[in-house]
Amino acid sequence: MKSSVTDLLGNTLTIAVNQTAIAAITGYQKYISPRKGFSCAYRVLHDSDSCSQHIKKLIAKYGIIDAIPLARKRLKACKNAYIILKSETEEERQRRQSRTSCQPGCDCKPDLEDCCTGCDGPDCDVGDCG
Repeated sequence: MKSSVTDLLGNTLTIAVNQTAIAAITGYQKYISPRKGFSCAYRVLHDSDSCSQHIKKLIAKYGIIDAIPLARKRLKACKNAYIILKSETEEERQRRQSRTSCQPGCDCKPDLEDCCTGCDGPDCDVGDCG
């Protein structure tokens, strides 16, 4: 009986922590990210989910503990995407942008600013817009 109560409390706590992490990321996406002025480099380069959205999905699928190493891997890939984007020529940038699903004049992918200089840690936030 005692172990089932402990298991229930542990499961409840795990669910609460996961939901809190997801809610925190959602708040970041809604209130902070749109005001930063730059976009997630991984999302811009690969025309896919932003890092915050991807990490939110990882937490929902695997739980926060198992999502942490996967999130670190994604943020490292985002840093690499940032480096690639910064090294693109104007012609390469235009070619990549013409392949996106955005219509001409769409402002869904703001220009990437110099937002990751010197970043080499998993806590690097190269940003996103939701």
